[in-house]
Amino acid sequence: MAEFDSTRKKTYTPYWDQFSTTPKKYQKISLFLRKIKKKIKDIFPFSLKIKVYKQKDDYDEMFSSYQTNKNILSYRNSLLVESVAEFLKYFKLKFSKKDIQVYVDQYCKVFAKTPIRDMNSGFGFNEGLFLFCIIKVIKPTLVIESGVMKGFTTYLINAATDNDCVINCYDISFENIQYKSNKASYFQHDINQNPPDLKNHKTLAFWDDHTSQLDRLNFSIQNHIKYNIFDDDLSFLNFHSDGWPPIPSITMLHEIEKGKINTNEVSWVSRGRKGKMWISRIINKKAVKHVKEHKKFKNLFPITGYKSHSECSFVTLK
Repeated sequence: MAEFDSTRKKTYTPYWDQFSTTPKKYQKISLFLRKIKKKIKDIFPFSLKIKVYKQKDDYDEMFSSYQTNKNILSYRNSLLVESVAEFLKYFKLKFSKKDIQVYVDQYCKVFAKTPIRDMNSGFGFNEGLFLFCIIKVIKPTLVIESGVMKGFTTYLINAATDNDCVINCYDISFENIQYKSNKASYFQHDINQNPPDLKNHKTLAFWDDHTSQLDRLNFSIQNHIKYNIFDDDLSFLNFHSDGWPPIPSITMLHEIEKGKINTNEVSWVSRGRKGKMWISRIINKKAVKHVKEHKKFKNLFPITGYKSHSECSFVTLK
């Protein structure tokens, strides 16, 4: 089971060493400064934050580089409709292409008005489109968001859901949040500490908290959450790119099940930090057999000109 350190704002799981091989002298200095910061916060009930912002048009490439020709945008959107429809057909969901056309047009307008302009640490245009359309097609009555960060995905969830849809947002820290939904309830702790009432709800869970995706999968299995979106669903080939990977991811569980990984100890380097994980520590690896369908969002760069920000997948349970 995961442990949550609100001071370090990190989630710790038993499957890997949490970059414990970082030079100890730097660890000690970092921990000392965090303790000092916490004591100051305990004494003073307020805090002063100083942030330097770039000019609005320079926040992200999606707001500084884009097409303006209506004919080209219409052509682009028609290709987006085909891509989203092809993706959703894999899950045998009920929808029409006319529906997807409406959703794509709605999404483009919603995205243009987003209050979050710097998306370096979360979803971008491409991933957001799939999230928006999935919600529109499923029409959940409850959306769980675990991992909020700045609030861009909350903004999309808010825009894609009906007014009577319940939105529960969980995070161990909200210090980076820039958008809050009036429809949402916010909980500054892990979902396991205060799980929502899922009775009589069609639930969609969005997992973007860098916690073991096996633990989140088990939560969904136990609570009968059929529809799940997993961000940072990296494989053994590319998980070193993540600064705090959700080990093991859904893709990694599939790779283990299919026998593609025939070693117990896996080591890697991420941003100069050495990491190590142990396959033998992963309990209940067969939980992945409860997955009915698992597919990653398509890379839309050839259509949108925007780079995908992460490996994200849609998972339905049996």
